[in-house]
Amino acid sequence: MNTQALGVEHYLAGMRAALDDLPANEVAEIMEDVEAHVAELTTELGEDETLERRLGSPEQYARELRQAAGYPPKTERLPVTTKQSWLSRPRAAAWGLVVATGVTLLAGAAALREPAVLLLPGVILVLSLALVHDRGPVQQEIMNLPETHRLKKWLTPEEGTPAERAITYLKSLQPAWWLVRAGLLGLGAVLLAGRDILGFLAIAAIAVVSVFAGPRAKVDRRWLWFSLPASALAVGLLFQVIDVTAGQLGYNASRSSYQPPIVESYENIYAYDENGKLLTNVLLYDQDGSPINAPRSYNGCNMPGNGPEPVIPANRYPRPQVDYENGVCYTVTPSVTAPSSTSSTPSSVPASSGSTTSSSVPPTSVSPSK
Repeated sequence: MNTQALGVEHYLAGMRAALDDLPANEVAEIMEDVEAHVAELTTELGEDETLERRLGSPEQYARELRQAAGYPPKTERLPVTTKQSWLSRPRAAAWGLVVATGVTLLAGAAALREPAVLLLPGVILVLSLALVHDRGPVQQEIMNLPETHRLKKWLTPEEGTPAERAITYLKSLQPAWWLVRAGLLGLGAVLLAGRDILGFLAIAAIAVVSVFAGPRAKVDRRWLWFSLPASALAVGLLFQVIDVTAGQLGYNASRSSYQPPIVESYENIYAYDENGKLLTNVLLYDQDGSPINAPRSYNGCNMPGNGPEPVIPANRYPRPQVDYENGVCYTVTPSVTAPSSTSSTPSSVPASSGSTTSSSVPPTSVSPSK
């Protein structure tokens, strides 16, 4: 290995030592670009030139790369004993945003019925934002998380692919979505206006602020802690409005198609035995032991001054006909005609019992039935 190659290795080793407080994957990504640049630069060096003269010391060059990439100086890093901690403040804040957005989506689907459910994602958002609010608008610590890098890589497909064109198109629709989002939140507030004044005020305020939160989140990432949950709330409200509307339409359709059963009324019942003989003074009861009563119409017998109403058990059949004449109520044996031939009734009924000639009783000689 020549002297120049040894100088390059020594320089790169010094840079790795200056960056050793960063995550290993971050160091590997930085050094990959640096090694290519240093290799190209060594071919341009003259006999009396060195990498230190061109780039500065390894520590100085590493410090410049830190500043350009947004990394804090090495002296501001956590002690070695705690820098390996998995649950750091940036990670807790980032995952708090993710969890709050998901919970807000679920809460939005129930917010019209119970607006108080929005308190849960609200508390999560406040706590997670408090962890990084003092870290500036860039939020470089969160942007440097491995999961954030994976998300950015997933959202940045290769140029010219259908996925890249679709994502570019969706990004161009962001201003329109901000207006639609405010409209959906406003609709939710209107639906709550007559039932929950606090829910109405809360969602109306979110609708107004969401108009400004979208553009500001592009330059100050702290606004993401409001913008993303507001979008989730709008989508949840949309799902609930669609569900309620579909249920209402289905209910109205079922009501319009329902036809109530036709109930036939009867005024009298005639019972025959197996020989076709009319049975009299039959008392009828249902399966619960309750009397089976036909409606009664006594043609004015219950009017004042028309005499006493005949006492007739409501479930005794066949029931006599009750007429009114000359101020007196009286009973008349009803005219009975035998039913037509069926499998359960005889084809003929003796004349003496199958029909009875209607006969009236003078009012002066008939007492009310007992």
